[in-house]
Amino acid sequence: MEPDEPGWQLLDDFFAKEASGRAEATVRRYVRVRDRLTRFLDTGDMSPWLGSEPGTLLSAEREFHESGAFWQLFSADELVCALPGFLLEPWMPDGLGEARTQISLVSRLLSHLSRKRLIDFSVVRCAYWEAEAAVKQARVDLEGRSATREPDEWAQEMPLRFRQEPGPQW
Repeated sequence: MEPDEPGWQLLDDFFAKEASGRAEATVRRYVRVRDRLTRFLDTGDMSPWLGSEPGTLLSAEREFHESGAFWQLFSADELVCALPGFLLEPWMPDGLGEARTQISLVSRLLSHLSRKRLIDFSVVRCAYWEAEAAVKQARVDLEGRSATREPDEWAQEMPLRFRQEPGPQW
């Protein structure tokens, strides 16, 4: 797919707007989420979200296009349908901060698509509500994951450089 195709512009404009004025570390997290979203659209199984016929069509299109097959066939309407799958394993990162960022960006992407009228609500109203529900569920799941998660062993030990070891006495 060419970089000037509407699908890429939609994502590029959204992520550029979100990253504007943010700290460098935040921008890097946003870039990683965008890369995961692009990989999800390029390689993920869309059948559960789009239906078996569009999923099969997408699989066939991927044989001709290594990247961008999703945008060759679909638009922002189908993106809304597919976004709940982006909030599930294996697409959710392991790190809590990174996962929170991904959930937040999906929520803001949905709002952006709605606010800019890039989706046809007469067609995808239910899918939009399902995507919003998936965002809420992902937040609940993340809270549960962080509450039950044991701290890393290395996090329990203070690094040697911070210990006040007695030095040589004068």
